[in-house]
Amino acid sequence: MTPSDIPQVLHRAYQQVTQHDPGTLDRDADIRALGVDSVQLLEMIVIAETELGLRVPDAALGGVETVGDLYDMLGEALPQTQTQTQTQTQGQGRVEAQAQLPVPAPVEARGAR
Repeated sequence: MTPSDIPQVLHRAYQQVTQHDPGTLDRDADIRALGVDSVQLLEMIVIAETELGLRVPDAALGGVETVGDLYDMLGEALPQTQTQTQTQTQGQGRVEAQAQLPVPAPVEARGAR
């Protein structure tokens, strides 16, 4: 799973917990204004954790007031291996670009004494 999966996962979690379709979950929307109480919020987080294959630290739960806070909290909890894989892929691109540079001839081929 990637950060781009989070909005769809939260949409499904909201529907499952509240039995309502929220339409678009705007990042600025207040969680309480959407009719989600603290127990329902925890249920949504558990659903998202399960679908995304991650674990949100308990200390992060208290800071969630908006949908954007929830997106960010889940994004930060994504496994580091996904971030490392993206970095490795980007790094490989840099290596490939460097491999296209001219390679100097060995010292013996240049007539070294």
